[in-house]
Amino acid sequence: MLKQFKNNNSVDFSKYKVVFCDSTQALEWAYLNGLSSSAIVKTSSPAMLWGENKYIVNIEKRWSIEELRKFQGSIQKLSEDMFDSALSVKGIERECALSISQVAVIFQKVLYKAACLNDDDFTNPRLFIYVNGKTGPSGNVMNSPWNELLKSNPLFSMINYTLQNDSWSTLSTQGVSYLQRIKVAGYKTIIFRLAIKLMKIIPNCIFKKEILMPNENELNIEIASSLALRGVKVTEIKSNYPPNSDSVDVVLGGYAEDLYKKISPIMYKRVESLVTKSAVDDTMKLFRIYFKSHLKQFKFHVSKWDRSLISSDRSKQVVLMNTPGNIKGQALSYVCRKRNIPFISSQHGVTAEISKLHGEVSVKFESGISDAVLYYNSKCAEVKNSSHFSKSRKYIVGMSSRHMKMRSVGFSNKSPTKIVYVSTNLYRGNIGHLATWNTDYDRAIKEKHIVTEVLDKLPHRVLYKTYPEDNRRYADQDPVLLSVMDSDNIILFDKKIDMRYLIANNRIIITSGATSTLSWLVMSGKPVVFINRREKSPLSDDAYYNLSKGLFIFNDDEDNFHINLKLFLSQPLSEIERLWQEKKVFRENIIREYFSLYSGGAGERAAKVILKEYL
Repeated sequence: MLKQFKNNNSVDFSKYKVVFCDSTQALEWAYLNGLSSSAIVKTSSPAMLWGENKYIVNIEKRWSIEELRKFQGSIQKLSEDMFDSALSVKGIERECALSISQVAVIFQKVLYKAACLNDDDFTNPRLFIYVNGKTGPSGNVMNSPWNELLKSNPLFSMINYTLQNDSWSTLSTQGVSYLQRIKVAGYKTIIFRLAIKLMKIIPNCIFKKEILMPNENELNIEIASSLALRGVKVTEIKSNYPPNSDSVDVVLGGYAEDLYKKISPIMYKRVESLVTKSAVDDTMKLFRIYFKSHLKQFKFHVSKWDRSLISSDRSKQVVLMNTPGNIKGQALSYVCRKRNIPFISSQHGVTAEISKLHGEVSVKFESGISDAVLYYNSKCAEVKNSSHFSKSRKYIVGMSSRHMKMRSVGFSNKSPTKIVYVSTNLYRGNIGHLATWNTDYDRAIKEKHIVTEVLDKLPHRVLYKTYPEDNRRYADQDPVLLSVMDSDNIILFDKKIDMRYLIANNRIIITSGATSTLSWLVMSGKPVVFINRREKSPLSDDAYYNLSKGLFIFNDDEDNFHINLKLFLSQPLSEIERLWQEKKVFRENIIREYFSLYSGGAGERAAKVILKEYL
């Protein structure tokens, strides 16, 4: 039975020889209240491991690169097996099976941590210092699930600590002028906002066609504005209504137990192969809790969408959604299918078509949940439509005009730097997908070496732009920033502003990782130096072969990587720009294949598809 202390006066810190803690501030508080300085502190926090205190140990060290490679690489097959198994159960429909497959993928974050425990953790005294503090939209995700995994240990205890002098912010446009925001957003965004407001007050009988939007992205805004100009009603829909369990016949209740019996052997086999014997049963009990909670949430969202989605006998309707590959999107897709409302989505960003490790999240692909997907390029359509879960029609429409506007940002002479390093160093914590074969601490060390061995030694001043982290992974500041601030050659930019508003401030751009960030940078037309990390979000083999013809790519596993990168960036900027121009023809080809097939008009093109095929 888990013993939970309400305050430090009720716990004898001195009796614990091993504690779990991911906050420097909380650990210092524990020392002041009696925790022995020689107690072993198990942590995942890069900041706590930075000082190399021999009593503070990396609990994730048990994961070698090879073990993580196998673990991460097997998640795709797990998701496919779970989907097929769930779908074979009588009464379980496609969207629910997708949702079950997804919860199995989500649970891998828990399994990753469970595999860090040893038998002693289940029998000997252990204290978990749980941290509370300000966080992002996902709530408090700063703590590993030790209290859930070790609750069967009668000698396990947990105490709460609230961070002092705590602050946290999320992505915003604060500090970006209204004129600059309009310049990037474009006039179609204004049309979209006006259409939403005006069409609310116009009688429904006026419209024969309607597009329903539960959320938005750059491309969907353009599509909706183009449709609005053609007389299509644009309506925002939110699942704000309270659920009504009788509103939709979701066949789950009688089959939930059959479903769990069908899928649990798949997960049991995986758990048994990864965790210590003492952890197997507790980990499976936790998976069952996740499973039941996810089923309940699926039914909950189905009911809410069913009450929010108002069908019309007078007009044709379609739903246009951004990133539908989650429980809300799966539930909405289920309701739309039952009502014969076409469910359409658009590509959210460039990742799957360039990433070597995209299979881990293939269960979330738009192609598995939507009737039709509007893609930027043919490569993404090829990758996503070949996934195990795919069922959608594909249309290639190109990137949004916001992406295209990056080409005209120019350069500001007022900037104190001419080179910017756009960091994508977002730690996994307890919520991120793997997409890497490194622990968070190893990732921090590699990022530090870029700072100290390359950026700090350049003859040009460099702007270090942090990743605008919305959901707080760790209580402590990223320790890499200490190296950044120690440098006289690097200026730290840690305001949570999107990079698209800052591209004009620099001439040369450096970044790493096969993420959507790369697309915004490439579309600017400015020289892009890409660090291909072999063990963290690497490029796929074909993307590497082709992109290397149009970009400057450096592999971090090659001999003299830091020296070669430093030498290249130490050249006169005009020489780097000249070399960039020599790659122009190749770059135009890779942009068409991996970024945007068309050079503009994506919103109009997509609107015509929707009108012709679905409205």
